[in-house]
Amino acid sequence: MDITLSNITMQFPGTRALDDVSLTFHTGEVHGLIGENGAGKSTLVSILGGSLAPSLGSIAIGGEKLHLTSPRDALLRGIAHVSQEGSLVPALTGAENIFLGAEPRRFGVIRRAALRDAAAQALARWFPDVSIDLDRPVGELPMADRKVIEIVRALRGQVHLLILDEPTATLPAREKEQLWRIIRSLPPRGVGVVLISHFLSEIKALSDRITVLRDGRLIATEPADRMTEAGMVDLMLRRATGEGRAAQAARAPVGGDTVLTLRNWRAGRIEIPDFTLQAGEIVGLIGLTGAGHVGFARSLHNPAGVHADALTIAGRPVTPRDVRTMLAAGLALVPDHRMEYALIGDWDLRENLAMVHTTHAATAGILSIRREETEARRVMRLLNVKAHGSGQALKTLSGGNKQKISIGKWLYGAEGRYRVMIFIEPTEGVDIGAKAEIYAEMRRLAAQGTGILIASSDLGEVAELAHRVIPFAGGRPGPAIMAADFSEARFIQSMSGAAA
Repeated sequence: MDITLSNITMQFPGTRALDDVSLTFHTGEVHGLIGENGAGKSTLVSILGGSLAPSLGSIAIGGEKLHLTSPRDALLRGIAHVSQEGSLVPALTGAENIFLGAEPRRFGVIRRAALRDAAAQALARWFPDVSIDLDRPVGELPMADRKVIEIVRALRGQVHLLILDEPTATLPAREKEQLWRIIRSLPPRGVGVVLISHFLSEIKALSDRITVLRDGRLIATEPADRMTEAGMVDLMLRRATGEGRAAQAARAPVGGDTVLTLRNWRAGRIEIPDFTLQAGEIVGLIGLTGAGHVGFARSLHNPAGVHADALTIAGRPVTPRDVRTMLAAGLALVPDHRMEYALIGDWDLRENLAMVHTTHAATAGILSIRREETEARRVMRLLNVKAHGSGQALKTLSGGNKQKISIGKWLYGAEGRYRVMIFIEPTEGVDIGAKAEIYAEMRRLAAQGTGILIASSDLGEVAELAHRVIPFAGGRPGPAIMAADFSEARFIQSMSGAAA
């Protein structure tokens, strides 16, 4: 069964997000959908999934024209959408999340045993080789298991087309392999997949056909075996793949001042004998899952329960107590899982940008919305946020623009206030164009004297940005790797503990 979009146009105030896009998805294929930040991918799948109604154009399933009014309406028609940020309830179990809103009941009371059995049967039906403890709260499960639960929930009805928006963006390599197998297993069983991913190698490996969007227009739809990664980049960005690489690879010079020092830092099982960060320096933190690099980064921002013999930020001694103490000392965090830890989807962009520095636009306790909007627009211009205006709801932005807002809230009314900035998975779920812009902003901050820490599972990202890399294993840092010695083999060896 084919799902056809004909002449789809989506007009927002001042912006045409989609311009006369016609496209057909087959239920027996994985269809890759790629494009630069703001190209229209999220808008297209939101229309396909029933979240948005197009300004012009139509959708048909099996030749029958449809008018989709909501995600529930789309689901009843066999189209399910698993979003990038996810929609699970962390406190509920895996079984409860799978049947959320459709729990088996008797006399109005949920039948717990029947619910667990039905969830187990659903998991076994679709993914018999996958083992997940469905009685655990999903907030305690690995990210890959959470994604599987979301997919099983989406497939509990008669689904013909499954939209997966950046499904592996937050997953370590081993867990990605599991999800790849799951994605490949669906088309032979009559479920087509629309796959959005900023990992072009993933798109190439999994897709049967690939569609490229640019500036809201359909540029090409080709069989995957006819497209190369370099060719995809050219189509997405309208520039040769080598353009700008020398500039991207350049590292800002390291300043002489020290912006962070610590001694005998202990946070649970994480132990750091000593660490120093210079102004303008970018330091990468790498490690396998649970190695301690991410935990160390988080503990710097929220040091509750941390013991340290000494800590200085920008030359001043600091007693690590809580988040407020670290912010006041000049340390900020751009976390992973931005919609869970950093942003509020139902707020507009101005509100999200102003959430940390709420007094910037206030005088004598009176807030000036005009000043707030002026500062929000300044930050949006600085980061090249593609939006209709500061009043647009954050949840309507693409992943790359959301990440820019997550960074921008630390720049709102606070240029130069933070001498240390920590980034955890700074480009998760971000396309190649937005990734380059985020890298450029991190380099700009470093060039202005900010010390930057990056905890990332993307080793290529770390190699491109960092002056030195600290590998973690078993909660402890290993010897630093300097830029001249960067290689994937060296990184992997050090993360395994061989060099730690």
